[in-house]
Amino acid sequence: MKNIILAGSSGLVGGFALKNLLSDARVGKIILVSRTSQNISNPKIIQIICSLDLLDSVDLADYGVDRIDAGLCSLGSTIKKAGNKEAFKKVDKDFVINVAEFSKKFGSKQFAVISALGADSKSPFFYNQVKGEMEAALSALKFSKLTIIRPSLILGERSEVRGAERFLKKISPFLSTTLIGPLKKYRGIEAHRVAAYLTDSIFSETTGSTIIENSEMLNI
Repeated sequence: MKNIILAGSSGLVGGFALKNLLSDARVGKIILVSRTSQNISNPKIIQIICSLDLLDSVDLADYGVDRIDAGLCSLGSTIKKAGNKEAFKKVDKDFVINVAEFSKKFGSKQFAVISALGADSKSPFFYNQVKGEMEAALSALKFSKLTIIRPSLILGERSEVRGAERFLKKISPFLSTTLIGPLKKYRGIEAHRVAAYLTDSIFSETTGSTIIENSEMLNI
């Protein structure tokens, strides 16, 4: 059975990913990393509570685990929630890299991450630029298998209120009928579908770097 590290399990996609892992008999231990404890009790789950800035100082042996077989990351914030651009970049790029490096340090040869549609380190848009820089940094780590998932607007009920997302979700049914042709790829996608691609990546037989675009997840 595989030991999986999951960062972002308290978020919308991460919550569905955790449910998938808990119900999968092929998964051994699920190592959750976060700043605060989650109210979850399951023999599969091991919680590492620390700032992701300090993750490198953690020794898995202290938690009774000898290896990590795959890393999954669904960390994501907004500039408004983070407070400023630098804080946003720390969460959406630096912390993701910290988790990936920790995963690799303890043996993982594969990593999967939730990025964003339009991610590009040269993008004029800061959000897409940061996501692109994150993807490039992960590629530089040379995992045997790297899966990058690029959803558009993720649909579902979040614990925190994001005003712009709430508005977009309300008009999402209208957008689904008006975003046609080459614009289809911008349609929103349900969080559970994104999570399924994240967790399924663990058991796929592909190697190398794979990018899963929103249009593929929507089966366009």
